[in-house]
Amino acid sequence: MEPAILVPLGEFEMTGRLGLLALFCAALSGSAQAEAWTCSAKNMVSGNYDGGDTAYIHLSPYGRGNNYPVTRKGKTVTGRTSNGTPFVCKQQ
Repeated sequence: MEPAILVPLGEFEMTGRLGLLALFCAALSGSAQAEAWTCSAKNMVSGNYDGGDTAYIHLSPYGRGNNYPVTRKGKTVTGRTSNGTPFVCKQQ
């Protein structure tokens, strides 16, 4: 039988491995928000950078975006889309 580990979550309680998973996910979500990035570019519909080697950039009038290589310097990353549009993502 699994040991009883109680994790209070507001009005709900979870036990066992599910409770530990919920607690772990809650801890991760707080740190991810502290490291949020905001991207900008001319005609940008959406952009996302998560700390890796590429950023997802979607420009208007294109139907979808793509992942493009970035150069990181501290809390700023820069790159260029395939049509030459420069973009910048900055850590909050």
